[in-house]
Amino acid sequence: MTLSTVVGHSKQLSVIKALVNSNTFPRSSLFVGPEGVGKKLIATETLALLTGSKLSVKVIGSEKPATIDEVREVSSWLFTKPTTGHGKGVVIDNADEMKSEAANALLKTLEEPPDYGYIVLVAKSEQSVLPTLRSRCRIFRFGRLSDANVEYILESLGITPDKRVVKLSNGSAGMAVRLSESQVPELIQEFLNLMRSKQRLQGIVKFSANFSKLSREETLLFLNALENLLSQKDTIIKWYEAIRKGREFLRFYGKPQSVVEWMLIEVLLGNQN
Repeated sequence: MTLSTVVGHSKQLSVIKALVNSNTFPRSSLFVGPEGVGKKLIATETLALLTGSKLSVKVIGSEKPATIDEVREVSSWLFTKPTTGHGKGVVIDNADEMKSEAANALLKTLEEPPDYGYIVLVAKSEQSVLPTLRSRCRIFRFGRLSDANVEYILESLGITPDKRVVKLSNGSAGMAVRLSESQVPELIQEFLNLMRSKQRLQGIVKFSANFSKLSREETLLFLNALENLLSQKDTIIKWYEAIRKGREFLRFYGKPQSVVEWMLIEVLLGNQN
């Protein structure tokens, strides 16, 4: 038995393989760890092995958190006996972002799935998953990938690894792919140049103008990459609070240029006090 397309996570995969081979893999489980390290892929391939086919596995919640209607629909599908293979599996991505009504609709299915069914919740944060869901699952924890793993994945996708991208991704292959296709590495370098300048305050408006035509998604990618960069340096905690608030502003439809400008002013002027 193999999980052929998975890179890294050797200890976790060893445990999963042993459980599958001994027919003791839990009916309800929770895969948690950083974004972009392969949790959903591992969940999907594991359930394909358990059920006999990838066609017997449904994935919801990837584009946006699963709604109550989607949870009810996939639960109904799960309780319909399979006509092919020897089981059914459901992967619910971004389970830590589901609204309470959707999570509550899942409780009974999660607690008592059919004897041929499996459910895997996938989340970035263990503590952000409702305790009522978490308590019904066996938890599998996944860490960040090594730089070598990230480079290998990029190469396998036909992307020439960039050392800056690998560093900024901080062990997330998914993030490394997005960074490779974006302006963010160049914006991070421009940010570093700004921070080294003696005219930092005067340069804020010019730098933030780079985001006038940037999407919220790419601006969020910039904030995540910036946080990864700062986490590798001895820097002040105020950046983290400003980045956190910047993410919130973007979610509530703040303009990217305004968000970045506010963040820089907040930190740089605050440092002068």
